[in-house]
Amino acid sequence: MTSELTFSRPFSHSSLSSFEKCPSQFRFYYLDEIKKPQDSIEAFVGKRVHEALEFLYREVLKGSIPTFDAVLDFYNDIWESKWHDQIVFVNRYMRRDEYRPLGERSLSWYYRRYHPFNEPVVGVEEVIEFNLGSDENYSIKGVLDRLQHDGDGKWEIHDYKTSKRRMSQAAADKDRQLALYHLGLKQLKSDVEDVQLVWHFVRTGDTVKSRRDDAQLEMLENETKQKIDTIRKTVANGGPFRSVQTPLCNWCYYWEECPAKRTNNPFVK
Repeated sequence: MTSELTFSRPFSHSSLSSFEKCPSQFRFYYLDEIKKPQDSIEAFVGKRVHEALEFLYREVLKGSIPTFDAVLDFYNDIWESKWHDQIVFVNRYMRRDEYRPLGERSLSWYYRRYHPFNEPVVGVEEVIEFNLGSDENYSIKGVLDRLQHDGDGKWEIHDYKTSKRRMSQAAADKDRQLALYHLGLKQLKSDVEDVQLVWHFVRTGDTVKSRRDDAQLEMLENETKQKIDTIRKTVANGGPFRSVQTPLCNWCYYWEECPAKRTNNPFVK
């Protein structure tokens, strides 16, 4: 069977997760490249908080520590400038006017917790691209929210989360995204002696940390290669891209295309 579908870009944690959660959604977004104008309010808040923290640390890299008011002004300015009429509200238990203050409180916790921001930051929104096992057939690309290096072989990869619940330690120890970035650092940098993975749950005020040993990294590399092989085989065969129905469907904008739905999403308002 010959397929006209192609996937030639580097893989990412997002594309791998999309295929795992719902192959149909993977096809609509990554293969058919169907773009939707909708943006969930949760994703919108997360993006604005990320941008405000990026602003904060770019100023720090310049040798200046912005006041919290400056960070908050930046957050509110981009909130206003990037707001659009396709923001989707699904959660029935939160009012619309609660979301912007949620981001403000998240930034306030972070600013109080980490001021005066004297961490050894070497990268903000750092793009990383590498090959698993130095094999160009398994290219991975990602963006690190923040990268730190003490100059003596010790690195930290930081990630910001605005989810309403913190990640458990067990989940952090199995997380693929930052562990993939650890693999990338080992390949791209010559002085990687130790890497700590750090998640900041800015909404709950929690920080979770984890590490990987060489055996765990090797297992991750092999598992990720197998996952990529499975995706490539599915694409080459033209499918099947089955639809997986879960509560997450309420936040999906592909109901019109989805063979399991074939209607408009009634939760999108």
